[in-house]
Amino acid sequence: MNTEINQLINRYAQVLNNADTRILREVFTADAVFIGQPFPTATGIKAIEATYKAFLSQLDFKVQFEVLEVELGESIGYVQTRSSGSIVPKGQTADGGEGNRELFVVKKIDGNWKLHRYIFNAEINA
Repeated sequence: MNTEINQLINRYAQVLNNADTRILREVFTADAVFIGQPFPTATGIKAIEATYKAFLSQLDFKVQFEVLEVELGESIGYVQTRSSGSIVPKGQTADGGEGNRELFVVKKIDGNWKLHRYIFNAEINA
């Protein structure tokens, strides 16, 4: 797997697990789009920051990502991941786990890969 992409996904996990929205501008492009259930679509880094600040002020994350597939071109590519862990309201304890499926479109900006488009939904256990 691509080391830069693994580092990017791990850095993104830090945003969630540490509720550290300061990292958002480091991992997302300025014109990124975030599409995740049950949130409204957020377009642009300012809207993404507002969305993340809102839900991270209410929820505690303990998640990890598994990179399943990476396809990179010269300046754009995609990454498919699966995440697992827990997401609970602040101050509560997880009573189980959950998982999501993610698709990231990544774009190379000034020599660094960043998240350009991000969509996820809940993992369905068959």
